[in-house]
Amino acid sequence: MTDMQKKALVVDNDFFFVEFLSDLLVKRGYQVFKAYNGKQGIAQLEDKTVDILFSDLILQKVDGRQFFKFIREKYNGNHFPMVALSGSMIEQLGSLAEIGADYYIAKGPIDQLTVKLNEFLAGLETQSLFPASEHKVLATGNVYPRRDAMELMNSLYFHQAVIDCAAVGIIIVDDDTRIINANPTALDIIGNSSVDVLNRPIADLFAAEERVELIDGLKQVKRQNDTKKVSFYATFHSRLSDTTISAIKMQDNFVGWVVVLTPAYLNDPNGLTV
Repeated sequence: MTDMQKKALVVDNDFFFVEFLSDLLVKRGYQVFKAYNGKQGIAQLEDKTVDILFSDLILQKVDGRQFFKFIREKYNGNHFPMVALSGSMIEQLGSLAEIGADYYIAKGPIDQLTVKLNEFLAGLETQSLFPASEHKVLATGNVYPRRDAMELMNSLYFHQAVIDCAAVGIIIVDDDTRIINANPTALDIIGNSSVDVLNRPIADLFAAEERVELIDGLKQVKRQNDTKKVSFYATFHSRLSDTTISAIKMQDNFVGWVVVLTPAYLNDPNGLTV
């Protein structure tokens, strides 16, 4: 291993696909870093530099679209090629410009995908590939849109759209207390961008004197089943916000928290400032 060795980051929920792509890249001389959800992918890039990024579009924790947007904004979109590689690529042909990757590869049979990826990497390494701005999808064999996949994605995008247009701030916090989603209203209230808050401990957003109430609230709703939510007032840019913490559970298993920020003036016209 030398300092000149190229480095790649592979992000995918599927352990076996991560291993497949990592092995292919290692054989081409890359050092490979691995992540199994969007939050891990962000964490990997906090202390590492890479020459190319591969990521699925359907990711846990931080979804693929949000992940690519984060990388594009944080690294100015020109530090390394970003490759979206997904089994749902064909179903998203109409919205590639919204994803923000440089290249798009549709997953398919492993033997065909191996050939396609090696051709892609050879072209990229010799700079003979088409311009990334063409948003061309490299497919493996005959791939057609699947109605069930399109319905699932439409459902996911609908629920995200509901969160994004909410009049209150909504922050989704993972079970390690790090932020994995924040809607535009929340970002406006706290005065940060998504680049500033994703994968950041939720406590960092609060003033020191308010963190005790925050941490106590997080613990309380997690440990006590009879406590559905905990509320307290917090101050952001001299404006009070009613802060409500609730636990997120899936099949009775705790998976994180939702923190809702409601500007005080929405509940009390006299609560504009402190």
